[in-house]
Amino acid sequence: MLEPSETLQAPPQKLVMTGMAKLSRAILTVLLAGRHAAVGGRNSRERAANLVRIAAAYSRVELEAEKGIGPARATAVERWLAGQGVSLRVERDCAVSTMARAEVIMAGGAERVEKLEPR
Repeated sequence: MLEPSETLQAPPQKLVMTGMAKLSRAILTVLLAGRHAAVGGRNSRERAANLVRIAAAYSRVELEAEKGIGPARATAVERWLAGQGVSLRVERDCAVSTMARAEVIMAGGAERVEKLEPR
């Protein structure tokens, strides 16, 4: 039988939410502070609870344009979202998408992509 003190203990401070467990810390950091983080809420607790919503707000081009996210990490986010039954945002304008993709590859800068991407 458990002692009374054992039942009242707080959960460990570094408890990872189950939904986030399959994403690396680097990806989590980018998503929780990235360009679409505000979609999830005002503070980090709300954002962590709405991580799927934040990640789904990105298009593939926008995600890869975030500092610290490349093609491999973007694929990891896509797979994680698929496991949640959601996908990345589909870009509406194929011509802009193609230009933005080329800009990311050639210039490697998010500044130029933001100017080309409609919001």
